[in-house]
Amino acid sequence: MQFLESEIQQYNKMVWTTLLGFDIKPQPGPFDISPEKIVTGSVQVTGKWNGVISIYLPPSLVSRLTETMFSLNSGEATLETQKDAVGELINMIGGNIKAMLPHPCTLSTPIYSIEGQSQQFPFTKKVAECKFVRHGDSFALSV
Repeated sequence: MQFLESEIQQYNKMVWTTLLGFDIKPQPGPFDISPEKIVTGSVQVTGKWNGVISIYLPPSLVSRLTETMFSLNSGEATLETQKDAVGELINMIGGNIKAMLPHPCTLSTPIYSIEGQSQQFPFTKKVAECKFVRHGDSFALSV
């Protein structure tokens, strides 16, 4: 089993349900993280444990979660509101995962990258990746 896989799945599901009212399901298999088709939100953890928690979302799901989070009509999500929504989502997920890590730890401000951009975190290695699906849209969370 991957590092904290069941806990990551549990906290991710809790945040999506509580914050957005979205039902998400864990999904087996690897996740294709092609930067051309993905929006990424990340928070860095520093302290007794150092690492990065990232979420990889298709643009269609980013639009839907932004519209839901900010009570917008379909098509009203701007790049700024999408950044805010993804930032809030990864901050909440990251905060829950951080609580399971050795203390003390702090979270960075969320980092956002749009399609075609990628994030690099030198000297880190992936210890967990969990894939999820919501209404046919696959996404992943990695630590």
